[in-house]
Amino acid sequence: MRASSIFTPAFTVFTLAFVCALGATPRIARAADATDPVAGDDDDFFKKDDKPKPPDVPDASAFNSGEDDMQIAAPIEVTPPPPPVAAPSVAAGPSKLGLDLNGKTPLADNWGPTVAYTTVDSVVVEIPVLYAVNGAGFDGNAYWLLAEVYADGKKIGEERTQVMKETVSSKGPSVEFFRFFAPVSAPNGVLEVRVSKIASGATKPSLLFTRSVSYTL
Repeated sequence: MRASSIFTPAFTVFTLAFVCALGATPRIARAADATDPVAGDDDDFFKKDDKPKPPDVPDASAFNSGEDDMQIAAPIEVTPPPPPVAAPSVAAGPSKLGLDLNGKTPLADNWGPTVAYTTVDSVVVEIPVLYAVNGAGFDGNAYWLLAEVYADGKKIGEERTQVMKETVSSKGPSVEFFRFFAPVSAPNGVLEVRVSKIASGATKPSLLFTRSVSYTL
């Protein structure tokens, strides 16, 4: 018996089964198209949904106003802060005191009194007194510097300041500017200013100098 005659019936059966399977596949696919909602025409998947939208959901056209409706807000003008103001510098030196200190001796009759202001019955008198050239020239002994103003031999005002290490400038001159408010009885006259020193522990002032100034109301 030949080998071809042995396998012919089996081969024939296998071939018929394969052909039948091929013929059934299109019918199964067509049946699936009829029952599966996903299957079918591809264009149906991209078709517009005609179902009504809830009232809270705006239509997409509401967000597309077009380029013609675009408005650019005006720029906001920001006012820059003012530039910082430099702090005034305090320059050391006699010129800033308004006094000529050349050749001046502490506690001496260096400058006379001046009348700064007048009222209907009073005057304001000023007098500067140099009490130290610098810190090195101060001996460290504290004392009181007293200035008194007199009219017709009667004291009508006084000012005093304590001189000590803490009140003496270390590098520049130290000056006390005395100012008196002095009531007067006459429309014009002469005022006398007496400058004294009261040493520590002393009971009476020691007169340093006397100067006078005229006034007119």
